[in-house]
Amino acid sequence: MNVVVYCSSVDNLPQHWQDAASRLGKWIGSHKTQLVYGGVESGLMKITSTAAKDSGAKIVGVVPARRLDAASPLNDVQVPTSDLNDRKGVMQMLGDIFVVLPGGYGTLDEFTTSFSYLNFTCQKKNIIVVNLDGIFDNILAQLRIMAEKGLMKPEQLAIVTEASSSEEMIAALEESVREIKQ
Repeated sequence: MNVVVYCSSVDNLPQHWQDAASRLGKWIGSHKTQLVYGGVESGLMKITSTAAKDSGAKIVGVVPARRLDAASPLNDVQVPTSDLNDRKGVMQMLGDIFVVLPGGYGTLDEFTTSFSYLNFTCQKKNIIVVNLDGIFDNILAQLRIMAEKGLMKPEQLAIVTEASSSEEMIAALEESVREIKQ
């Protein structure tokens, strides 16, 4: 099973965000799943991959050509891509569960692109949005407004689970695994 993680490559973010990334990596490794992520050695990406590797996970880093110099040595498999769009496509194809940790515009783009892709292709895969400190409040509210206004079907929101803490993130991961195994 592949867990795709979208998150920031910025260092020195709030400690509880770092703790969530570490807890996610530990969960991935301890559940013998494979981490699929942006593949670089910085920020929450580094924290997640280090914890996953230390807990026994295999790691697939999907790295755009422009960032190959920053690729993590922890990657068991490194998939080079031409650009960010290519990277998103590879990650979407590989993913069984998607987790969105705090991040900037790249993470936001990865989340919304995966949300659109999974709904358009009718895939019943889960996206867990780890909404620490309300970082994703506005985008989640926007999706609900779009459903309320008839711009999308309300059931399309069912693939998104919001987690406001590390504990909720782990519970959502456990539930996603149960759903996959059914």
